[in-house]
Amino acid sequence: MTPETTKRLDNFTDAAFAFAVTLMVVGAGGSASDSATLESAVAAIPSFAIGFSIITLFWFSHVQWRNLRGVGDARSLLLTLLLVFMVLIYIVPLRSMATSFAAFLTGDDDVYRGSLGQLFTIYGMGFTAMSVITALLFRDARRNDVLNDEKRRQATGQMWIWVILATTGSVSTILAMIPGPHIFAPFLYATLPLTIGLFSWRWRWVPRPQSDA
Repeated sequence: MTPETTKRLDNFTDAAFAFAVTLMVVGAGGSASDSATLESAVAAIPSFAIGFSIITLFWFSHVQWRNLRGVGDARSLLLTLLLVFMVLIYIVPLRSMATSFAAFLTGDDDVYRGSLGQLFTIYGMGFTAMSVITALLFRDARRNDVLNDEKRRQATGQMWIWVILATTGSVSTILAMIPGPHIFAPFLYATLPLTIGLFSWRWRWVPRPQSDA
């Protein structure tokens, strides 16, 4: 890949993520023509903030990966296109989750009539797939020969963080498929700040200085 091709690919990726955020907003539909609609729109703000944060998380990770990977090659291109493809699919269950969360806040049970287990099964599959792709991107970044030890450890650490995210998504998806335990599937994502925080604290992001012989 040439620098110009890389730049155009990154612009395309940024546009895809921006389009995904737009779909989150457009999916709400309607205007605040009455108090009930206004209350529903206000109640949806926290859920859309969560959705926006998740989309931004994947986008920013791709930016970090590009800074580590550099120009890249055919493998980098394929993984990036897979990530773009998945985010455009992932936005559908993400929007459904946002809608159901807004319905929970307003006490409106008629907004989302589907099964909670089915919702988080589909959502978990998308989240896991995107996390796996992102982990593979950071694994690919380690192939950059110009990386120093510190940057290489950063790429490895980021790869393991996304492995944690993918593992959590996988376990949540499995729970969502089982009647009964499926109610615990959404709460597994709440453990991510703890698990990622512990890993980040334990991981040596800067290599140990070599002592003079």
